[in-house]
Amino acid sequence: MALTATGIGSGLDISNIVQVLVDSEKVPKEAIFNKTEQTINAKVSAMGTLKSELSKFQDALKKLMSGDELNQRKISASDSTYLSAVADKTAQKASYDIKVESLARQHKVAGVNIADPNAVVGDGSLAFTVNGANFSVALDGTESLYQIASKINDDANNVGVTASVVTSDAGSRLVFSSDKSGTDNQISVVATDTSGTGLNDMFGVGNLSELQAADNAIIYIDGQKVTSQSNEIKSAITGVTLNLAAADVNKVTTLKIEQDNDAVKTNVQGFVDAYNTLIGAIDKVSSYDADKKTAAALQGDSLIRSLESQLRNMASERVTVGGKEVALYDIGIESDRYGKLSVNSSKLDAAIDGDMAKIEGLFSTPTTGLANRFNELAKSYVKSGGVIDSRNNAYTNDKKRLSDQREAFTLKMDQLRARLLKQFNAMDLIVAGLNQQSAGLSDRLNSLPGVVG
Repeated sequence: MALTATGIGSGLDISNIVQVLVDSEKVPKEAIFNKTEQTINAKVSAMGTLKSELSKFQDALKKLMSGDELNQRKISASDSTYLSAVADKTAQKASYDIKVESLARQHKVAGVNIADPNAVVGDGSLAFTVNGANFSVALDGTESLYQIASKINDDANNVGVTASVVTSDAGSRLVFSSDKSGTDNQISVVATDTSGTGLNDMFGVGNLSELQAADNAIIYIDGQKVTSQSNEIKSAITGVTLNLAAADVNKVTTLKIEQDNDAVKTNVQGFVDAYNTLIGAIDKVSSYDADKKTAAALQGDSLIRSLESQLRNMASERVTVGGKEVALYDIGIESDRYGKLSVNSSKLDAAIDGDMAKIEGLFSTPTTGLANRFNELAKSYVKSGGVIDSRNNAYTNDKKRLSDQREAFTLKMDQLRARLLKQFNAMDLIVAGLNQQSAGLSDRLNSLPGVVG
């Protein structure tokens, strides 16, 4: 009779023997697989850290790439009741005494009051003209005041008129307001009736009321009169935009314009801090701990070596500004032997006070300015399809190959287990047969005459 239980014939623990033999080949190989997977994952994580720090570095660079952001002005008004102001880099250091005589106002006209704003007015058209431009709205005689207002406001050809319904003690009426202030933007309305006189009765000559006259803003800058169609005055002082809020010709507001040195220093320090953080991140993912004898994920990686080399070389390069070569060192940004930057405050202050254009040119000159060049370098690494994406794609392929190798090895171990079990079971059957033969022979020998058991 055939044996059905493994090891019955031989008395051996065949399952355990097979497991030990399989594990002797399987365990070391799986350890290699696990270590390889951990290495790949560590590299992917390190690339993520590098990409994040490069993006943060770009954020700091944005404040230096444009001269408007770097070469800023600080502006203050002695009394913000009447005006406020902003200045760009072209504004010169100065002080101005400003009086506001009048504010610019929008033109407003209104039709006749009626008791029910939902009542229809008439069919025909309303034509509007503002500052030489015009448009016309057709009416079919079914529209209420609200619907007429909507048609005017939604008209694709509207040249600057806003219609609204105002209800007062006297009734409801349509009010037309010019979108822009100033005397150039007065509204002209022509009502044309197709049948009846409804539109002319409400909006025609003698029936249209002026609620607010169109006015220009009038100010005096150090006694010089300035007239403006708008309360936002951009051209009176170079590089300065004035925003008028109230008028009183007897009140003087002193406007003071200065170079915003603190903003410049903040942006420069932000660049230095972001650069150092990036260098620190590069060192962390590529370092070697001699005491622990362990290497970081990207230690010795060519990508890291190339990036670090480009950053350090760029930080030491000179840029031509106004015919002269300028480097970070010339404005007080110094580098140590580890590649980290620091700011010499007194030297930076002197550079800001002496020639702000030099600092602006060093960082912000298109193409050659350091901020723009650093940004292009960072962009080449972090952009979609860039250096880091290409490396991560390689890691993805490595993980796919590792997965395929694991799968193939698992199949190989399953086949080895099956083969060993088959071989040991075959041996077990042979041993069982031999044991049976031995037992039978012993029984026959013991049964011979003269044999004492």
